[in-house]
Amino acid sequence: MNKNTAVLAAAAGFASIVATAGAIAATECNGPPLSGTYNGGLVVKGGAFCVLGGATVRGGVRVNPGGILVTCGSTINGGVVANGAANLIIGAGADEEPQGVICPGNVIRGGVQISNTGPGVLAPAPSIAIERDHIEGDVVLRGNAGPIMISDNTIHGSLVCANNAQVPGDEGNESTITGALQCEFDDE
Repeated sequence: MNKNTAVLAAAAGFASIVATAGAIAATECNGPPLSGTYNGGLVVKGGAFCVLGGATVRGGVRVNPGGILVTCGSTINGGVVANGAANLIIGAGADEEPQGVICPGNVIRGGVQISNTGPGVLAPAPSIAIERDHIEGDVVLRGNAGPIMISDNTIHGSLVCANNAQVPGDEGNESTITGALQCEFDDE
């Protein structure tokens, strides 16, 4: 190895150590409700029950298969991605059970991608609820098994529904969508 190659190899090794030391790991969410600020994102592992109440998450939220996420009055920078979650309540309407529990909508700066969720374990809540949220990105729902409620949101992007077992409801409170609407709603 010549002198220049050795210097480049040493510099590359040092750079990778510095980059690794500066990386921010995602916070795992399970247990008592979280509030406050979380940098580096949030992960809900399989079997975990995550509640965000007035939290700020920088780096997005990922829900792994079997995880449950309930988020109320929070700000999520980086979007929400869930594949195989057991239940997702992202804001809830004022009429939700249990009566008297207020779950304000959220601000989500990024898209929401939910696939293969349900059929839901938090009865009588739907398996997916996206209600009273301000979402700055696309909302894509694919291949979900349980009831879906999309109500009273402002979505600055498209709303796409494909291959879900049930047609979403909106409780008579349509969402404002600035992008394409590729989703049919139940008229009940």
